[in-house]
Order: sequence, then C-alpha cells, then structure tokens
Amino acid sequence: MRSQPKRYNTLYKKSHVERDMYLPKRDPKGVIQCRGCGAFHHRRHWTLIRPAAFDSQAHSNRVFCPACRKIRDQFPGGEVTLLGVEAKNRGEIARILRNEESRAREKNPLERIMRMGAANGGWRVETTTEKLAQRLGRSVKKARGGKLDYKWGHNNKFVRVVWEKSGAEK
Repeated sequence: MRSQPKRYNTLYKKSHVERDMYLPKRDPKGVIQCRGCGAFHHRRHWTLIRPAAFDSQAHSNRVFCPACRKIRDQFPGGEVTLLGVEAKNRGEIARILRNEESRAREKNPLERIMRMGAANGGWRVETTTEKLAQRLGRSVKKARGGKLDYKWGHNNKFVRVVWEKSGAEK
C-alpha cells in the first residue's frame, strides 16, 4: 500500500516581509561611491575594493551608503549591552569589538559599530545591523566567557544582545 504524500500548511508564512528601509528599492546603474566611508556600490553589492569599472569623473554623483545614513540618523539595527566590565578590562574588550568589526566589514562594509559608551553600570554598543550585534556578543563570550542573551524585536529587524560576566569571574 502506497501512502499519500504529505501536505504542508503554509498559512503560517507571512505575506508581507519587512525589509531594511535604508536599502534602495531599485538597483542604481553603474558604480557609486559613498561620500562618508568611501565604499563602492557595484552590481547590487557594497564593497571596499574599487571596481575596475569605476571612473571618478563619470561617477561624480556620490551618495551616502545605507550604513552612513543609519549612523547619521542614529537608527541602530542592533544593540550590545556588556554588564560587569571592569575599568581595567575595557581596553581589551574595546580591542575585541573593533577587531571583530573590521573582520565583519571585510565581508560586508555596511556592518559597523555606530557608538560605544558607558551606560547603566555597563557598556552599550550600537551597530548598524543585527548580525553584527550577534557577532560582537559571540566574540566577547568566546574571549571572556560569561552568559549571552538575545532579545529580538518585531520581524527580527532589531536585536538586543546582553552579555553578563559569569559569577566565577566577579
């Protein structure tokens, strides 16, 4: 006896998918350079490497990339809160965060740290994308141990990552 194929219910899927409002709806033609960070947009990608098709006089209409616009508008995509960071360890943790940002920026120049500063007895780091916030939290946990917690916003377009120093280190 042959069984009937499984039928899957797709009613749970969303009919409307949220996208980043800072990304352009249509792909601009040619090569564009960001006025803020100097990144290049070519063939639907932002990159830090100058494309061979770039001619500075032909492409003088420079615009701001989505990351520079988010920084200018103070619109973070992620937030990392570091609790229990002592003053003597702040330099080391800042180096960990900056190194991880530079590694992430090689892949995607739109992933950047917007601000870092002390807040509510800890440290608060704002990022342009939710993926970078996750990545920074994982790198601090890997280097310093502790507990990591993720709190997602509506449609997964904003994440709060909370890292807390473990009890053994305190």
